[in-house]
Amino acid sequence: MPLTDTIAKNVKHSGNPAGDKHTDGGGMYLLINHAGRYWRMNYRHAGKQRTLALGVYPVSLARPANGVTARVNCWLRA
Repeated sequence: MPLTDTIAKNVKHSGNPAGDKHTDGGGMYLLINHAGRYWRMNYRHAGKQRTLALGVYPVSLARPANGVTARVNCWLRA
């Protein structure tokens, strides 16, 4: 289920030191911790899992553009 602006705005941090991940599909998620809300994307490159920081909520778009995951995957294949 895609995260909407309303969900991203109203979800609360549970107190978990590692933060809470709310997935948006395609490897993207909203990480919520005591310091704020961050858009992240998990991907694999050269057999290793990596995380790409996409921006801070709400300074960045409420949700990064729909094609972000496709563009990142295309960039990784190049």
